[in-house]
Amino acid sequence: MKSTILKSSVVFASFGAFATFAVANPLPVSVLSPKMEKHECVVIDNDFDIDDMMAIPLVLGNKHVAAIVQTEGYTLPDKSAPVVDKLINRLPDQPQNRKIPIIVGGKQLTGPDLKRWPWLPFFRSIMNRANGLIPNELTPWPANDHYPQAIAESVKDCKNVSVLIIGTYTSFNNYLPLIKDKLDRLIIMGQEIGDESRTPGRQSFNCDYDLDACKKAMPELKTLNTFFVDIPRLDGCHDTTSPASHCYSPSLSMVTGETLQRNDSDNPGLLKQGLPGQLRRALVNNNNCRHLYSTPETVGRSCSSLSSWEPKAVATGPGGEMLLWDQAAAMFLVNPELFSLYFPPASPQIGGKHYEPTLVNGSHQQTV
Repeated sequence: MKSTILKSSVVFASFGAFATFAVANPLPVSVLSPKMEKHECVVIDNDFDIDDMMAIPLVLGNKHVAAIVQTEGYTLPDKSAPVVDKLINRLPDQPQNRKIPIIVGGKQLTGPDLKRWPWLPFFRSIMNRANGLIPNELTPWPANDHYPQAIAESVKDCKNVSVLIIGTYTSFNNYLPLIKDKLDRLIIMGQEIGDESRTPGRQSFNCDYDLDACKKAMPELKTLNTFFVDIPRLDGCHDTTSPASHCYSPSLSMVTGETLQRNDSDNPGLLKQGLPGQLRRALVNNNNCRHLYSTPETVGRSCSSLSSWEPKAVATGPGGEMLLWDQAAAMFLVNPELFSLYFPPASPQIGGKHYEPTLVNGSHQQTV
């Protein structure tokens, strides 16, 4: 029963359908996968961007999450921690749900120059309000110098621990020694330093933002059961109001069951209750966010709750590319059999270093 549910949700290519059924319709303990039991635990280490917000519920619906760690990256840990707590632990219609520890993780002593990422202030501002779910920023949580010990405490009753890193490595280097003896799998969004098979000469944001931490982590990762996961970067997907059908991008239909043109009655999108409902309200709401734009290119542009994730709204708002980055890593954690090592057709000898979705009939369009 469990495998059928998971497979069908993937076939419909919707993280929404996947998380909706698993979270809103909890299965009896007798039919839960062993991976759902407490001795098999997951730690989610994230920097709470919009794709983190979409990825976290997917994991919560299918694994026992022992802790969620907020690390500096797209957002700052002290500001994102109360937002994540509000999003997943304060469900208005399910107040009895287990409260997952949200841990304020690592922050750089001297942050990088944000001019390298001109869009970052906008995304920080909008994610500090859970993309409009929360009308005003919440009071930041205090820094926790003992966060590595807090993470170790959260997994003390776990036999095996999988860590999903969908943020920077700023926290990871500090807590790894305390949980290394329990570490089963390490799933990382992005590519390792030196992987030239997909985006030669380019590091992922998660590595580049705290490059020293990334460089420090790389030798250690080679000694662990590490899986790097990425999404194909294809032409016709970047900063466009009409992304090609082969683009691995989130869509309105994943959330609401609707496209911008019509209602798809076969896809209800996210349910309106529980965690799926909370995520749905965070992704589609009456957020008027034009005042959050700060660059000359964006001042005066339209802004809504879609502007942080729906490709057309992103292109006409903050600009840039929006792909299923962290969602793919979360999907790998739950269904690794849907992925394969990537070997570039023209130079297969440099491949085999990270995983991408296995192509359906050799077609990106069919895979999407």
